[in-house]
Amino acid sequence: MPEDRTLQKIQHPMRFAHLPGSPLLFLLLTFSIPLAAQSPVPEAPQAGHLPDTFSLQRIFGGGRTRGHIRQFTMLTDNAPGLSDYYAVAAGAALRYETRPWRGWQMTLGGQFVTDLSSSDFTRPDSVTGAYDRYDAGLYEILELDNKHYLSRLEDFNLQYGWKQNRLVLGKQNLRTPLVNPQDGRMNTSMFEGIYGYFEPAGRLHLEGGWLWKAAPRSTNHWFGIAESVGVYSQGITVEGEKSNYADNISSAGLLIFNGRYTHHAGTFDFWNYYFENVLNTAVLQWNKTLNLRKTAPSPQVHFGAQLIRQDALADGGNANPALAYVAKNSKAWIMGGFAAWTKGGTRIQLNATRITADGRFIFPREWGREPLFTFLARERNEGLGDVWAVSSQFSRRCSRIPLELALGAGHYQLPDVKNFRLNKYGLPSYTQINTEAKYRFAGSLDGLEIRVLAVWKRNEGDLHGNERYRINKVDMANYNLIINYLFH
Repeated sequence: MPEDRTLQKIQHPMRFAHLPGSPLLFLLLTFSIPLAAQSPVPEAPQAGHLPDTFSLQRIFGGGRTRGHIRQFTMLTDNAPGLSDYYAVAAGAALRYETRPWRGWQMTLGGQFVTDLSSSDFTRPDSVTGAYDRYDAGLYEILELDNKHYLSRLEDFNLQYGWKQNRLVLGKQNLRTPLVNPQDGRMNTSMFEGIYGYFEPAGRLHLEGGWLWKAAPRSTNHWFGIAESVGVYSQGITVEGEKSNYADNISSAGLLIFNGRYTHHAGTFDFWNYYFENVLNTAVLQWNKTLNLRKTAPSPQVHFGAQLIRQDALADGGNANPALAYVAKNSKAWIMGGFAAWTKGGTRIQLNATRITADGRFIFPREWGREPLFTFLARERNEGLGDVWAVSSQFSRRCSRIPLELALGAGHYQLPDVKNFRLNKYGLPSYTQINTEAKYRFAGSLDGLEIRVLAVWKRNEGDLHGNERYRINKVDMANYNLIINYLFH
C-alpha cells in the first residue's frame, strides 16, 4: 500500500492531476474508432497498379478494433478485530490498430474505470493505522478519495515490421519475466520506449529495448521510469528505517535484453534488466519437455530451472543511503526449479525456490510481477532474502465444457519480520492456498468469461505482538469475481 504518496496526494491535490482532456480523448476514441472501422474500404487495385498504395481511408478505415468490458468484485476478509474491505468496479478498454502500410502500423487505445460500490479507502484501520492493500487497487491508489470516471491513455505507438522482425516506438504493452502487465486489477502496467522483436535464425529469438516511462497497474498516470519506483509501498531500509526513495532516484531509464535459443537439449532463455545507475538483474532459465510415449497423444513431463543474479549499480540510485532504492554494493541470488506432468487438459506441477541470505531480491513492483516458479497470485517474495519456498499446482481443462479449474498451495519460510536486512515489507512466514475457476462462454455469448479466485493465507511466523504484521498479509482471505467480455 503506497501510504507515503497517498498522503502526499491528499496534501497536494494537484500533484497527480489527470492529463487535460484525457476523458474527452477516451470518449473520442470510443465513438470515432468504430465509425472509422465501418467506413468503406477502397476496392482492391486493378492489375498493373501498386498493391499497397498510400491512402488514409485505406489505412484507418481498414483497421482493427479490439477491447474488453470488465466488472470486478473483490473482498478482503482480515482476522477478527481488523478491518475488512470490499470493492465493486466496472470499466472498459478500447484499442485500435490501423491497417499496415509497407510495414508501418499505428496502435492507440485507452481505458476507464468507475466505482459501483466500495469501502472508504481513505480511512485507516483503527487498530494498526494500516490502509487497505488489495481492494483499493481496482481504482487509483494515489487518490484514494477518487474512484469515479478514472481514465488513462494506454497504447499509443508506431511500429515497423519486416520479415519476422518488429520495432515498436511509444506507449505499449510488454510481456517479459520481470516487466509485464501483471493483470489482476482493472488496469495493467504499461510502458513507453522503443522495443524490438527479432528472429535472426530459426532457433534464435532476440528482443529488447530502452524504456523511459511507465504507467503502473492501479494508477491512472504516466511517470518517468525512475519516478515510477515508489508509487507502491516503499517498505523499510536494511537499517530498519522507513524507505524514502520515491522521487529521489536518479536514472536515465531501463535497458532490457533477451536472447532465447531452442535446442534438442531444451530452451535456454537469458534476460538482463539494466536499471541505469540503480540495479542490474540477470535471469537465466532452462525448460525441457519430454514425451512419455512415441505415439500421439502422449503424456508429457516438463522440467525447468532458473537462476537470477542481482547487483546494485553505483550508489543504488542516490548517494544518500536513506534515499537509495538499493543498498550500495548489495547483491542477491535466486534459484528455482519445477517438474510437471501433463496429459490432455490436466497438469500437475511441483515448484521450489531458494533466495539466499546474501541480500534482498528486489525489483520495482510497479513494473510487473515476479517470475519465480513458486509464485501464487495475491502475494510476492520480492523484497526478501533467505527464503525457502515450495508449492504445488493442479489444473484441469474440461473437455466437454469450456471450464478450467486450478488449485495451488505453497509454504514460504521467510526471515523474521524484524530482520530488516532481509525482510523489506515485514512479511511473516506463511502458507497460502489458491483456488480458481474460469468459464468461457460460446455461441451467442462468445467472448464472455467469468473467473472466480479465492485466496487463503495463514501465519507461520512470529508477529512480536504487532497486528501491523498481520493485517492484509496473513490470517486473511481474499475473494475475487471477475466478469470479462472481450470483443474484436
